[in-house]
Amino acid sequence: MGTGKKEAARKTRQGKVGDGMANVKVKGENFYRDAKKVKKLNVLTKGTAQRNAAGDITKAAVFQSRERPSARIEPNRKWFTNTRVISQDALSAFRGAVQAQQNDPYSYLLKQNKLPMSLIKDDETKKNGLKQHQAKIAVETAPFSDTFGPKAQRKRPKLAVSSLLDLAGESDKMHETYIDRLEQARLASGQPADDGQETEADGALTAAREAIFSKGQSKRIWNELYKVIDSSDVVIHVLDARDPLGTRCRSVEKYIREEAPHKHLLFVLNKCDLIPTSVAVSSSPSLSHHCLFSFVLQCQR
Repeated sequence: MGTGKKEAARKTRQGKVGDGMANVKVKGENFYRDAKKVKKLNVLTKGTAQRNAAGDITKAAVFQSRERPSARIEPNRKWFTNTRVISQDALSAFRGAVQAQQNDPYSYLLKQNKLPMSLIKDDETKKNGLKQHQAKIAVETAPFSDTFGPKAQRKRPKLAVSSLLDLAGESDKMHETYIDRLEQARLASGQPADDGQETEADGALTAAREAIFSKGQSKRIWNELYKVIDSSDVVIHVLDARDPLGTRCRSVEKYIREEAPHKHLLFVLNKCDLIPTSVAVSSSPSLSHHCLFSFVLQCQR
């Protein structure tokens, strides 16, 4: 036995759930069109204006109305007060709670929140929320009258070391840092490395680099690069066949060789069809990209 049509007149006027939304229907919904079909048709028809028999616009299209709404702002004092503020008492209590949580050895940080943690950590250069200038701190600890003039007192020099051996160690560390900085500058300039050979000073100065070559060298970009390297087992290094030594990243190679020797580093020689075949074959073992299959076999031999 078949069932009758579920016409609007035969539908129940009260829902089974009783939330009051069972009888709510979209305008235009009937037996032939459901709510989804009506919404789709409204999207297609609402893009044009409604006109009368004479062709005059009776209702403008969406976002094309020429009516000017009232642009007056309600005069209220809340527009001129601070938002998202916290009292000093609540901030101090929050600092104590965070410190107690950090000292707990059985708690771990699983997800970093988006709170301004700089407000929680105590800054040594700030006093009662105000930043103290270093010169002001120095004047307070050593007044002018006690430093200069007839009443000047001899002050012991403030050194970060306690003995001559510590001073020599600090000097060696500074020298090593300077050598490392020179090495990084040399690698960035693309000069070849001289293992065990010291270059004599010939008076030549390093040419100034254009600002465009420093783009993409920020700390954030390098951090993203090392994230990719740490999460990869095979790293493919694409080289330009016209200048292979100039397109090699020595710092990445050094990092993989020293910090991650278990990873595999592959060199891909790109644009090898722009150089002679003999030059491409005589280069270091690499994969030729964008070339003929016969040329690949010749390079592999």
